[in-house]
Amino acid sequence: DLVPDVAARVASSLGLPFLAAVTRAADRPAQEEMANSAYQQSNVEGAFATAGDVPPGAVLLIDDLIDSGWTLTEVGRVLRRAGSGPVMPVALATTPIRS
Repeated sequence: DLVPDVAARVASSLGLPFLAAVTRAADRPAQEEMANSAYQQSNVEGAFATAGDVPPGAVLLIDDLIDSGWTLTEVGRVLRRAGSGPVMPVALATTPIRS
């Protein structure tokens, strides 16, 4: 519930409409469990879908955590294919870079 609540508050503060436009279409393992970037990308492919009509304008996409970056990439791709304008991703935090 954290991300939709934060996103709704950000939208309200900016005077923008809030729309929960994306849903999880399939449960997948956590990105941090994947061995490398190729597995991470494959892990999120097809895991998200739009939840109704997507506005044609720019989208502010908010997520809680960037681990691999592939989740935001995949959700942005889903939004663009559904007809959104440019997607501007924002994350509340990032995980430390693994060595």
